[in-house]
Amino acid sequence: MAAERSSAGVIVEFVRYLFSAALIAFALSACGGFAEFVKPGEPESAVLKSAGRPTASYPLGDGGKRLQYSGQPWNQSVWNIDLNSQGQVVRVQQMMSDAAFAHIRSGSDTRADVVREFGPPAYVWEFPMKSETAYMYRYFIQGGFYAAMYVYFDPKGVVTRTETGLDPWRINDSDRR
Repeated sequence: MAAERSSAGVIVEFVRYLFSAALIAFALSACGGFAEFVKPGEPESAVLKSAGRPTASYPLGDGGKRLQYSGQPWNQSVWNIDLNSQGQVVRVQQMMSDAAFAHIRSGSDTRADVVREFGPPAYVWEFPMKSETAYMYRYFIQGGFYAAMYVYFDPKGVVTRTETGLDPWRINDSDRR
């Protein structure tokens, strides 16, 4: 009987491993995402036909427009498709990456800047005793590990700092195996 439980336990762990591996493979294959079917030079109408309605749209300083496709809070992707003033694609970028987060400027970027770049956060924390707010963005770090980027704001809505940590929604605090 004990051998059956051990075998069943091994099988359950193996299935969990396969499922996790499949999820990571899917996530990594999705890294090409919009960049695989939205190409520079395409008109906005072609983007909307292939990608659908964006989750947000923002005007850009050069007269262009940003179409944003956010999977937050339930997945780790936010795609920005930038159009020029003629409505043609000039850039397609996955924003949930360490490289993209590295461009956040403490002391000058605001909440509006962060949302225009990265979309609405997966979660917002308020820290009244510190007069701070933190936005959490869920993403994958190198190797496909679940992480979260925390962007902190002062009471005026200016970025004070950023921190990378574990995705709290993915932490298993159970002692069950």
